[in-house]
This record gives sequence, C-alpha cells and structure tokens, in this order.
Amino acid sequence: MSKFWWQKGKGRKGIHWCSWSDLCYLKEDGGLGFRDLAKFNIALLAKQGNLPSLTWRSVWSVRGLLEKGVYCRVGRGDQISVWDDLWILGNEADRLRDHVHNGNIQLVSDLIEDSNRAWKSTVIFCIFKADVARKILQIPLAEIVHEDFKVWRGELLSEFTVRSAYKLLHESSFDPNSINLQTESKKFYQKLWNSNIPSKVKILVWRISWNILPSLANLKLKRVLDDVRCPRCHQSEENSFHIFRSCPITVEA
Repeated sequence: MSKFWWQKGKGRKGIHWCSWSDLCYLKEDGGLGFRDLAKFNIALLAKQGNLPSLTWRSVWSVRGLLEKGVYCRVGRGDQISVWDDLWILGNEADRLRDHVHNGNIQLVSDLIEDSNRAWKSTVIFCIFKADVARKILQIPLAEIVHEDFKVWRGELLSEFTVRSAYKLLHESSFDPNSINLQTESKKFYQKLWNSNIPSKVKILVWRISWNILPSLANLKLKRVLDDVRCPRCHQSEENSFHIFRSCPITVEA
C-alpha cells in the first residue's frame, strides 16, 4: 500500500516522504487515515471479546484494549474502587493512583451521601486535586438507586464498535512529540478534510503542512541532488515556503 501511494508510475519506485505509521494517523491527527491492519485486527478481535461467548479465550490478547475502553457508570458506587477502576471520564490515564490514598475511602459509595444522594463535596475536595474533584462533582447521581454498571466510552450510545476501538488504539499509541500536534493543528486538519475543495488540493495542502513536497531542499535531504537553488529565481533555497510565499516569481503571480 505504501509503495503504491508513493510510486510515480509502473516500475518507478518513488520516494517515501514519510513513514507508513504517519500515514495511518487519523485525518484529524494529521495523517491520511489509512488503516493500520495490525491495529484494525485487534479492534475486530476485541469486538468478539466484547460478546459473552466462548470466543473470549481466543481473543484474550486484546483484553488491554477492552480495559482501556470500558469505564464504570456510578449507581450505588459500592462495586467501584475509587483508586483502581476507571470511573471519571478524562482521567483514565492514572486511575487516581498519583493521589494520596485515604484509608477510609475505598469505594465510590464512600463519597456519596446516602440520605440525599449527593456527593460529599467537602470530603472530595480534601482528598483530590481541584480539577479532579470538579469532574467528580459533575458526575450525575440518579435519585432512584441502581447498580453500578460498565459502559464503553468510545461511542455516544456507550456501545462497543470496531470504529471506536480502532480510534482508541490510535489514541493510546499516539506520540505527541513525534508529530507535535496541538489543538489548533487538529482543528486545521478537521477543517481541511471537511472543506469543499478537490481532493488533489487537499493532498497538496496536507503535504505542505508535513513539509514532504519534492522541493529541491527536500530532495537534497534524500541525497537525490546537491544544488538547492530555486530554478526560477536563482536566489534562494527552494523549499515549500519559498515555492508558495517568498519566491519573487510567486509574489508577482
């Protein structure tokens, strides 16, 4: 697939300007959304593991994915460990283990007033950091008490889908240091892929954003040539910025 994407024609190998793993990032994360078959296979297996059947043993290797995607919905709170279970959305990574444990608080039910079904806000702010405490207080408590239960956090309907599992795998393996994406960059890519412009223009803009155009400067990095002077103005190094912004020929156009 990678060879097909980069090749320039039959028998012409082409230059691989970025890795296949980068191309497999979701479009909103700056990639092209190509399927990582290994991750997609795990997501498919997890779909089977989500069903109460004998196939569970055959998909035991994907239990980590299911654990990441499942969190506890608070009912009574007496079946949910405050410190070990996932029960606060947006705080999945540490499971509260970096907080100082209070020996008297073990279950979520220890944080709930039985008389009026309200959170013990004073206790919560004494134990947890302010941002975590606020998230806890935002969790709704039903007036009619029900049992705790587990739901899938990847979809609005709290039901498991291969799509949400695949996205979760990408999020868990995403290295922000290698791509340096911030919130604004994510918005940029979402706007790009949703825009009503020809696909070839979208791909061009995407390649500019990743600096993987076959400019002379980039070709030198690939050891294809040595002379990087712009063939149009013969004044500066030909890179993406020069081609589209600073070249005198471009400015005149």
